[in-house]
Amino acid sequence: MKISTRDDYLERIRRVLRFVQDHLDEPLTPERLAGVAHFSRFHFHRVFSGLVGESLSAHVRRLRLERAAGELRWTDRPVIDIALDAGYDAPEPFTRAFRGHFGEPPSRFRARRDPLAFPPAACRVHFGIDDAIARFAAPKEPSIMIDVRIETQPARRLLAMEHRGHYMAIGETFQRLTALAYGRGLAAPGAASIGLYHDDPDVVPTAQLRSHACIAVRDGVTVAPEGCELITLEGGETAVATHRGPYARLAESYRELYGAWLPASGREAAHRPCHETYVSDATTTPEADLITEINLPLVPLATPAAV
Repeated sequence: MKISTRDDYLERIRRVLRFVQDHLDEPLTPERLAGVAHFSRFHFHRVFSGLVGESLSAHVRRLRLERAAGELRWTDRPVIDIALDAGYDAPEPFTRAFRGHFGEPPSRFRARRDPLAFPPAACRVHFGIDDAIARFAAPKEPSIMIDVRIETQPARRLLAMEHRGHYMAIGETFQRLTALAYGRGLAAPGAASIGLYHDDPDVVPTAQLRSHACIAVRDGVTVAPEGCELITLEGGETAVATHRGPYARLAESYRELYGAWLPASGREAAHRPCHETYVSDATTTPEADLITEINLPLVPLATPAAV
């Protein structure tokens, strides 16, 4: 393992945590914070979640609630004003969120006189503490349970059918695509099914998630049937993580790939989204035996300069 690489990733995340503390009342989008960390926007959020132990939205929401807790305890500001500053447009949703985090409603919390204390956080970073960022502690380097290999993949031409909505519902789109591709003789022999997922489901609302069900096409195919498009999947060095088991548990392998393997790898994710290759036929393979490959494109290693 390359310690310096992991340390670099951690320092970049510390910059983000510090930026969040200093700009808590501003829009804190993944795109904006990816720039702070110098990560590709396609991969920033998964790296953040893997190293911080909570999603970006959960982190921001928790800090705003912790700030609200201090204002409830130390000021006489009206609850509605505190709720608005915390990002809630009415007292009721603020009360539900506050109770969910602190275990009691704002009114009861305000009446208490014991020292202010926050529920534990995985990363140990809380709002307003002077050494908040110094307290940041990423999960200890875990043993890597997923199998990861690096390979150079060729560029591939794919027949793609767009899917909108929950990623777990893309199976129906794959069924339509497969029937169309093989029915018209467009699919390459033994072509694997490939899923392209353009949005992070922890960030984008489910109804707005964009993805494509894809299959490799035969040489010479130049026109896509109605409802489909031909796209080129760029090749290059790729980290291929093998996930074994149900699709519903893919998020666990993504967390390990981004939170453990990538920071320890000495590599940087390229500015392109991941894609998934479905090695198993989900219509005939038991869920526990499904094999899915998560393909993470990598920035090429620099070639040493000639002496």
